[in-house]
Amino acid sequence: MVSPETRPPSPPRHPCANFLTIDRTGDVVPEIHRPAIRRQLDALTAREVPEQLLEWVDSYPAVLIRQPDDVWTHRYTHFLERDDGSITFEIPLWTTDESPSDLTAQIELEADGRIHIYDVHVL
Repeated sequence: MVSPETRPPSPPRHPCANFLTIDRTGDVVPEIHRPAIRRQLDALTAREVPEQLLEWVDSYPAVLIRQPDDVWTHRYTHFLERDDGSITFEIPLWTTDESPSDLTAQIELEADGRIHIYDVHVL
């Protein structure tokens, strides 16, 4: 075992290292986060979000519906968990015509527990 006194110094960290370092990625939304994400997705469907998040929704040729439980394990669902404790989720969205559609919501769960949709776009 190398003692702390003889261990070589660590290289300097880039200022964005905490933001860029990913601890875990996945394709199944952990159950503990689903209720908070569900509230965000329901707010999007009810149009209770900032107008800029509705730009792609309004121009899409189908209407958003309440997202089914399939969204948690769908092959297009992904998340990135960073070492600062924040998690970014990419969730496909269902519409009246497609399951899922080409619409995707990006959701940020911050380390302090705040959660919000920060982007909705067409892939």
